Amino acid sequence: MPGPYDELEKKAEELEKNSKEEFNNKNFIIAINLLEEAKQIYSQLRFQGKVGMINQRIARLKNLVRFEKQDTNVQIKSEQDFQKRVQKAISEKKEYEDKKVAIQKAPSPQIKRTIEKINMLKEKAEKEEKLKKYSRVIGRYEYILELYKSIPTDIMDLSKEILEIESKLSIAKTKK
Repeated sequence: MPGPYDELEKKAEELEKNSKEEFNNKNFIIAINLLEEAKQIYSQLRFQGKVGMINQRIARLKNLVRFEKQDTNVQIKSEQDFQKRVQKAISEKKEYEDKKVAIQKAPSPQIKRTIEKINMLKEKAEKEEKLKKYSRVIGRYEYILELYKSIPTDIMDLSKEILEIESKLSIAKTKK
């Protein structure tokens, strides 16, 4: 006839078995808790050999959990380092592409010369306007408009400048 000690021993063995299943499922914390319960039962039964063995298994599982955490931390740090490198590469690529686009959109030497010529003509027109030489001012503004319109709009948007010159031209024509 089985006694209460036999029932306790069966319960402890069942806890050990469940602990092994949890270990196989990589639920190490649950496995440790089940072994702790089994250890308490073996302590009540005064099975010191079993208690010692369970203590060793618990210690190994705790080391395993610590190792897993360290490994996870190393993986997380590696992933973070990798993400930083990826972000740096992406930003460098974007900077390169932005510079490339800026170079492509930069005005050609011919357009730069045209803009310089326009600026020079504007200065002369303003001086002549002060001297009230409106026929020359009108001629210069008309030439400036031609130069502005000769620059492709996809390279430079000069619509504001064109409107400004057209306005000055119409004022000069009324003063003529």
